[in-house]
Amino acid sequence: MSEMDDPRHVFLSAGEVLARYGWGKTKGYQNLKDRAFVPPPVMTHPARWRLDQLLAWEEKRIARAEAGLEALLTPDREEVSVTDLLPRPKRRRRAG
Repeated sequence: MSEMDDPRHVFLSAGEVLARYGWGKTKGYQNLKDRAFVPPPVMTHPARWRLDQLLAWEEKRIARAEAGLEALLTPDREEVSVTDLLPRPKRRRRAG
């Protein structure tokens, strides 16, 4: 295995992280600044994220999503519809 194959030795710039997750610039940079959402960069000037840390973060998010999906399945429901996975709609005020 070469160093380039080892995710511990692969560093991604902010633009590469945005491209990896398909985020646009505005939402992507908001996500990157949110330390509760994305792990902090290992280098700050310029900001760089290590690939192995992002992979671990992805695994945690996948595990949480799967746990949430399992919580939706109850003994009386064997299937989950797409609408069960969507966020709840915003409440709208009536005009007038």
